[in-house]
Amino acid sequence: MAIIGTSVIDFLGNVILGTGDEAEKITLPVAIERAHSSTMRYQWMTVAMHAAAGYAIAGLLKSPIRIRGSGRKVRDYEEWLWNVQPNPNQSRAQFFAQLIDKMFFGRQKCALVVPSHDSLWIADSWTLREAKERVDKDWWRPNTYENIAVNGVFDAIRGPVSADEVFVFRMPETEQWRNLMRSMSAAYEEMAKSAAEAFGDKNANRWMLEMDAKITGTQDEQDRINAYLKDSVGPFVRGNDAAIPLYQGMSLKRAEADYSGGESTLDVVQIRAEAFKTVANCLRIPVSFLEGNVNNFETVFESFLSFFIDPIAKAIEDEIAAKSMTSMQWRHGTYARVDTTHIRHVDLFAVADKAEKLVGAMIDTPNEIREFTGQDRVEGKPEMDEYQMTKNHERAGGGENDDDTAGTNPADGGDQGAQG
Repeated sequence: MAIIGTSVIDFLGNVILGTGDEAEKITLPVAIERAHSSTMRYQWMTVAMHAAAGYAIAGLLKSPIRIRGSGRKVRDYEEWLWNVQPNPNQSRAQFFAQLIDKMFFGRQKCALVVPSHDSLWIADSWTLREAKERVDKDWWRPNTYENIAVNGVFDAIRGPVSADEVFVFRMPETEQWRNLMRSMSAAYEEMAKSAAEAFGDKNANRWMLEMDAKITGTQDEQDRINAYLKDSVGPFVRGNDAAIPLYQGMSLKRAEADYSGGESTLDVVQIRAEAFKTVANCLRIPVSFLEGNVNNFETVFESFLSFFIDPIAKAIEDEIAAKSMTSMQWRHGTYARVDTTHIRHVDLFAVADKAEKLVGAMIDTPNEIREFTGQDRVEGKPEMDEYQMTKNHERAGGGENDDDTAGTNPADGGDQGAQG
């Protein structure tokens, strides 16, 4: 009876017997599982969206909300709610994190904020009844919100509530970029999954078990080999700290790899980059911001503020103004503003010269500059709230005794005009 060399190669759960030229190759199903990425989801567009939402939250947390009338505070308690503690259960940071999350990812595609019990509450869910759906044909009346749930309590806010009694915050162009990213996200996910699987296949660990054995082809022999592969070889090739019994005539060695997975790795990285770029374009964020690239930061940061943060801030302040004041108050100078000038870190020594020019040119008062730089106001000194002009910012032709010397210029008649 001839003795021939037998090789057992594990690849994708299959075992092949026979390595000699004259050997018969037999494929057997074996319960040796290879770690793979078939269940992994490459939701890189979602990751990019959460990164963008994080930037929006960080920006808004550094942007106080001002409610002013003729340049003065008119509603201190409302500013307290928006800037300090919206409700007894949330800080401002928690409140705006939930607000942005609803605006970016909410099922209703917006955030509904309901004033109730001298607080501001973000609704978990609600039922919108649009005016155009009413049978009484009062299409011009405000929409109403019903079944408003807050903190997991269904119908916590007794409805119906009119749209002019609540704040509804929406991302600009919500429908457009939501639909685009929803359709593209699935495509990117499939491409990334295919590239990752190709990378895994090219770099999979392959082993060969060589043994001297008699090939009888009986079911008992197949069962014995399967059991050995399942109970001994499988745990060994998968484990970090493992041992395997090798009997006489057996040898286990790693199959030689004459391939490279570099191209597949590059494919995965490129697909991720394209997914991030799509999100950045939809949200008008500089791509380098999402990628963490700080090159040319000043220019990139200005674009980030102008086309991403400022539109969100504008949407918030417009909604607050529309629901917090009357048209008469608005016409007389009452406004709400999300002050995004505080987003940039302020180094007191770096802005000292610029602050001096702002005060000297009557653009800001000294106390306004102190507030901007994070310092306390100086109370009890009226000049700290006055607009001042330094001599180097005087009007053209002005001087220290501008009023006293008026008309003394010969071109204006000089002293003769004064005497006459």
